[in-house]
Amino acid sequence: MPGNFSEARAGHITAALRLVWISVAFGLLSGTVSVITGLRAHSLSVLAIGLGVLADVTGSATLIWRFAVERRQPDRSRVAETRAAIVVAIALAAASAVILVPSAAALAAGSRPGTSNLALIAAALSLAVLTPLAYAKRRLGARMASRALQGDGTLSGIGAATSLFSLTALVLYRTLGWWWPDPATALTVAAIAAAGAWQTAPRPHPHR
Repeated sequence: MPGNFSEARAGHITAALRLVWISVAFGLLSGTVSVITGLRAHSLSVLAIGLGVLADVTGSATLIWRFAVERRQPDRSRVAETRAAIVVAIALAAASAVILVPSAAALAAGSRPGTSNLALIAAALSLAVLTPLAYAKRRLGARMASRALQGDGTLSGIGAATSLFSLTALVLYRTLGWWWPDPATALTVAAIAAAGAWQTAPRPHPHR
């Protein structure tokens, strides 16, 4: 049984590394494009996509280290998991804080978003890629009992949800002139990110 368990665990680590490497590669490109597009188009929801994706890159890069450590030194896996979970939780909290302030200000001021075609394309592409990534990370994280990988899946899910909300908000503004869904979407994402940070953060074990 121990041999079979080790082989299964090795397969899970390989699959996890594949997922987080895809996240880093896609996130660096998509996150940068979304941030630039959001700033140019004055769209907070598209900017939120970029910030969320770049936070996902931070979490995924940490998980590359975390699973590489377990592969080389299985006895250090618990320590690596705890440290990775802390980094992912911080990334979620940072994404929440960065999105929250400008979104609240825009909602209060009645700021109108831009509706460039590039913003719509960036949102659609992020939605198509991040949705299956989020599902795969959460599912594999549950199998591996990895709070860090599940938290990183939450980061990817936030990016996917933001993309969907952003597309909806931009279409509503184009067709009906509704400006408020854009900052409201960003505020919703900030709240989800904050909840994800709390859920991902490792809990101290009570002394017996």
